[in-house]
Amino acid sequence: MILRNKYEILARIGVGGMGAVYKGRHITFNELCAIKVVNDSIAGDKNFLQRFQTEAVVTRKLRHPNAVRVDDFDYTDDGRPFIVMELVEGRNIGEVLQNEGPLPVSRAVRIASQVAQALGAAHKLGFVHRDIKPGNIVLTTNDQGKEMAKVLDFGIAKLRQAPGEAQSGVTMTSTGMVVGTPLYMSPEQFMGKKAGEEIDGRTDLYSLGVVLYQMVTARLPFEGDSLYAIMMQHIEGNVRAPDELVPELKIPPVLSKVILKAIDKSRDLRFQNADEFIAALEPGSVENSASAPVGPPVRSASRVSPVSQNRISQLSQTPSQPPSAPSSEISSASSASVILQPPGFTPVAVPAASTPPPLPKSAAQHVFLQQRTFKAKNIVVLVGLCLALAVIGGAGYLKYRSIQRLRIQNAVVETLKKAPSSAVRAAHINVSVSDTGDVILDGAVPTMADSNTAASLSAAVSGVNRVNNRLQVVPPITQLPIANGGESSDALVNKGMSSMDAGDYATAIDYFTRAASDPNNHRARQMLETARRAQKTEEELLKKRR
Repeated sequence: MILRNKYEILARIGVGGMGAVYKGRHITFNELCAIKVVNDSIAGDKNFLQRFQTEAVVTRKLRHPNAVRVDDFDYTDDGRPFIVMELVEGRNIGEVLQNEGPLPVSRAVRIASQVAQALGAAHKLGFVHRDIKPGNIVLTTNDQGKEMAKVLDFGIAKLRQAPGEAQSGVTMTSTGMVVGTPLYMSPEQFMGKKAGEEIDGRTDLYSLGVVLYQMVTARLPFEGDSLYAIMMQHIEGNVRAPDELVPELKIPPVLSKVILKAIDKSRDLRFQNADEFIAALEPGSVENSASAPVGPPVRSASRVSPVSQNRISQLSQTPSQPPSAPSSEISSASSASVILQPPGFTPVAVPAASTPPPLPKSAAQHVFLQQRTFKAKNIVVLVGLCLALAVIGGAGYLKYRSIQRLRIQNAVVETLKKAPSSAVRAAHINVSVSDTGDVILDGAVPTMADSNTAASLSAAVSGVNRVNNRLQVVPPITQLPIANGGESSDALVNKGMSSMDAGDYATAIDYFTRAASDPNNHRARQMLETARRAQKTEEELLKKRR
């Protein structure tokens, strides 16, 4: 199969959420490439085509040695867009870990640093990848034969707002929908935050921190038996430092602190950009910071309240002197359940207040006025409490809706895994759920019957409002017929046309005749008739000249 008279399809590599990826060859340059083609079923979907085009624009702008390169963007003869990309041959991180186990620290740090460099370049262009995971990081070799990492699949990358450009208002994914791979998603992704405002480059650095944790330990920091359990681990769970989890691997404690900072639940406590992450991974920086903690451990961050931290910092500023505070502040501090005192601090005894003398009659009016003011304050406090409860209730409702979406998504995935059709069970179907309970099915199945089966099973799940079936029917590609001499029929047609251009009609007829043995190659038969007519015309002209 030939695309645009330039690219020859050699084999199918895989099927993604928007189309199929093929291994191809540029006919003129004789160079291998990867070609991603949109399927017929979504060729008319403007949202998906915009997302597909965004992937091309993102990767085209992202000219970085550690990111996959885009070479061309075009349309097939029937109007389907396709991207021509650099063909990266190698193994992804997941395959390497499965075959080799935990990686040496130096190798894992080098890979993470290269990935961070690619992400940093993307973030500076205004894009967030949002799906960093071992499967999207491929290890290959450069021209010097050295190992290097390549970041793949910007298919769900989010355009926040490129510097100097106006906001277009186009969103690649619906607000409130969970996007990413759960084992590597940041807490803000699980909460369905909006990209550009609450999801930025720090989300990618969190996912890269999880991947780095897995590379040095061959274990995940957060695991669970269900999607809900994994979500709660990322949002609220504690994590063990890598050097404590597998002490036999002798992971440097400083590297553990770097990883824990990268996967902190608060994005304000993580590395704020890729350059900070890269600097922390440099051997010199790690050695210089061995005596200084990179950040608070993740498992203890949730146990210290801001008030306690503020109190400790106030006391530690003047350890040899008692704090000078009004008696009311001292009495409120002494009523706390836990009192933290720094070394050298001596509590000051406060004498009990004596019984106040009886008020004169003239002071009774003052007391009365104070009581009226106190009631007014009570109303203000009550209004403030109501507003706080409303905010807390709203936040709780949003969290509840997020949990409901994940519950429905998990139920649909489990249902499809138990489908009566083996093709549905084996298909790569992506399930996403909206706030209204709408289920969206993305992926590819071999037949329309399998597509209808998947939609019916999803609609039967409790809580599903309706199903938006975007599954593409992609029949398995049959091997192209091979003509005499081991050449494809399309290649023979191309040779025949070259012979016709040179005026060698006999050779052209021979090529077209061999190509016409392929019953599916109608073009070969048409060109055969054309070549015969041209030869006959030439023979008649030669006779007239004689």
